[in-house]
Amino acid sequence: MNILKGDIVSIKESDSLMLVFMEVEGHIFNSLLLENSDENRLEVGMDVHLIFKETEVTLATTDSIVSERNSFVSKITHIENGKVLANIRLDFLGHDINALITKGALHGLKCKVGDEFQWIVKASEVTLQTL
Repeated sequence: MNILKGDIVSIKESDSLMLVFMEVEGHIFNSLLLENSDENRLEVGMDVHLIFKETEVTLATTDSIVSERNSFVSKITHIENGKVLANIRLDFLGHDINALITKGALHGLKCKVGDEFQWIVKASEVTLQTL
């Protein structure tokens, strides 16, 4: 599980949807949530953990253009090969981000330790935990 600490900087709500913007060490992430309940109300200024699964992290070359706003360039620090999947560890501002991709994708992208790649996680896959 990937976990980053951030601060809520903005919240946009429409009907039962809310888009929450968080700052993590100068980088803006967003999370798309279904509602802001009274018992777990999120507010600007709150500290939160951003939590997302390794299987929800996508890799792309650094020059790829994507629509997802949770897109950051980081260096690969470790590759663990399995029979079907590979776990790619990236260094994001001193935090480990893990991506679980197929071996075919690993070879197609020609991933090597030390290379920089863009990693992407959809806003709908980022869960928030208040601190």
